[in-house]
Amino acid sequence: MPAQQHPDETTTRPGAPPAEVVLVANANASGIRRDGGPERVAAELTALGARVEVVLTHSVDEMARLWRPEPGRLLALLGGDGTLHSAVNLPGPAPEVALIPAGGANNVARCLGIPTDPAGAARVAMTGAPTAIDLIECRSAAGRVIAVEGLSVGFLALARARYHASNSSDVPAAIAAGAAALVHFHPLDVRLVEHGDPRVVHIGQLFVANMPCYGTHLRVAPHADPRDGLLDVVALDIPGRRAIPAMLVRLRRGTHLAHRGVREWRAAGMRIETRGRSPVRADAEDLGSGPVDVRVLPGALRVVVSAPRCA
Repeated sequence: MPAQQHPDETTTRPGAPPAEVVLVANANASGIRRDGGPERVAAELTALGARVEVVLTHSVDEMARLWRPEPGRLLALLGGDGTLHSAVNLPGPAPEVALIPAGGANNVARCLGIPTDPAGAARVAMTGAPTAIDLIECRSAAGRVIAVEGLSVGFLALARARYHASNSSDVPAAIAAGAAALVHFHPLDVRLVEHGDPRVVHIGQLFVANMPCYGTHLRVAPHADPRDGLLDVVALDIPGRRAIPAMLVRLRRGTHLAHRGVREWRAAGMRIETRGRSPVRADAEDLGSGPVDVRVLPGALRVVVSAPRCA
């Protein structure tokens, strides 16, 4: 469902498109060599008038050397959602970025209306306008993590904790992780504290979402808008493991909100306490099972888009 437009938060670039583009290609992204890879994207950007430097990164440290604002330079990230997840956790002020999707899900690009084909994404990078999107600050005993898409507690968090692969598109690894989580799954009580007011919510799955999609094309919060300064909280009361497959089908279709036992509300922040019953996942990062304090960071990142909307 298209989100409300925010024309005041999207500005046209002054003058000509950026003359210099640093194309940062994540070597670990699942689709990095799809459709011609970095060379194809660099050629598209060059054809649109940019002077392009291609940097292939294998680690966060290599990305950190490039993660800084610089006048006249655009940082274009070629990779999946995990590339942006890692980037926003780097120290220092964030540069304006363009996204060239090359992952399995590409949730962030899809939400922001950025084409998932290299030519279309390159065209947006050169002719689009920056819009400010929200991020999520998460604090726990494990430290501070910035999330882009959202947080997960319950079945999918348990499954993700059992997933071990180099990227998010390993189907056999995902099936094995989901099967293991299903065997050990039980619904749980989660304590949520908002504005000092605690409540206990019985769930099989909880999302605190900044964007409509999470994970592998699951439309967990169809109404979420990453520019509204609020997080969409979706709590699913699942009676037991037999109900999990149907829940996943509804999440993929985005029809779960109309189902009995599902609650949705918005909040600027909260404390999540699972009392050791479930890990808390921020994007793909494990924050442990202790209390996690969550708050929205309004307009914390500027991303070049073709239109200020979510799709």
